[in-house]
Amino acid sequence: MPDSSVEGIARSYIQAVGSHNMEALENLLGEDLLATFAGTTLDKAGWTTAIKRLLPALVRNEIREVFTAQDRACVVYDFITDTAAGAVRCIELLTVNADKISEIELVLDRAAFAPVNAALKARVPPAQ
Repeated sequence: MPDSSVEGIARSYIQAVGSHNMEALENLLGEDLLATFAGTTLDKAGWTTAIKRLLPALVRNEIREVFTAQDRACVVYDFITDTAAGAVRCIELLTVNADKISEIELVLDRAAFAPVNAALKARVPPAQ
């Protein structure tokens, strides 16, 4: 039986992304999800699209720490890539309501993540 605690849901989410399990990811995100990163707010569809864009470079996620308070979790993890960036430390602040993630805020060093974006861009075949 899956762990429905705030920590369990947070861990399951990071693990689902790291293992490219989009079905599990979809089941963990609430329909009313609001996710923010770098001043941009995305809904569930926008967030899953953004994650899918990163999957070709993502090898796995390695959770370092999980902190919780009431309905909130802070997950510190390494986003392990096959790019020159290697491992990029990330922090996600999550809010869980009714066993679903309703809010996400992703915090990372954008300079450290730049090689990931460059590698992904280089992998896209030119439009014809």
